[in-house]
Amino acid sequence: MLYKTLPYFVKELDAKTRVVTGIFAVHGNVDSGGDMSVNGSFEKRLSDGRSRVRFLWNHNSMNPPIASVKSVREVGADELPAKVMEWAPEATGGVEVTRKYYSDVPLSDWVFKSIEEGDVTEMSYAYDIHEFSIKKLDDGKEIRILQDVELYDISDVNWGMNPATAGVKGLPVTGTTFVQHSALVESTVEEFLARVKDRKNFRESEGRTLSDLTRGRLAKMVSEIEAILCETQPMADEMDVLNEIAKYEFMKAQATFG
Repeated sequence: MLYKTLPYFVKELDAKTRVVTGIFAVHGNVDSGGDMSVNGSFEKRLSDGRSRVRFLWNHNSMNPPIASVKSVREVGADELPAKVMEWAPEATGGVEVTRKYYSDVPLSDWVFKSIEEGDVTEMSYAYDIHEFSIKKLDDGKEIRILQDVELYDISDVNWGMNPATAGVKGLPVTGTTFVQHSALVESTVEEFLARVKDRKNFRESEGRTLSDLTRGRLAKMVSEIEAILCETQPMADEMDVLNEIAKYEFMKAQATFG
């Protein structure tokens, strides 16, 4: 699962109905990770009838959504707010989400109020890449062109998740003991595996399978864990080793002298 974060580009906010429309992805803009999505890169997965996008707080999939997604659609540059064009003059389009925040739900009320007051200023989205290409720029740098993206969730966030700086994909590890950190990682891996199994079953029902990207991540996890287990395998007790040597020498002597 990958994450990207953008500033909060609100197109419309209705305090009475609690409906907010905004842009959460911008096409044509090369981000800090060297990626650039293009017009139509989200459309295939959004229009195939299989989308199960949820609107969450801080990508917390353990809790129910904080808002009901009314629509997710790609838009052209002509529909982007002026603030988007100021932030990314090269933008060719984007992806827009309209959602309605639940009433009388404490967390939803809190987040919606924070948006109204201008204290929540970023949105983030979780996604997988199904197709991309590499483009070499005139300065020699290479960027990844995202051509087929599958969206999982859109989230309001305090600060965007940045895999380059997060301890463990956003896990709060500062100040925790190694045992506490291990427990957090274990619960996160369990959650991830449960989600992988869910996607596997869902795709099998359609005659599909997991993407090569997801399978590659799983294989990498397995190989790295196996390497650590081999490197940390307990050494045999010294007396056990001496006893085995003695047994071997005794059996060899018996074979020699009958």
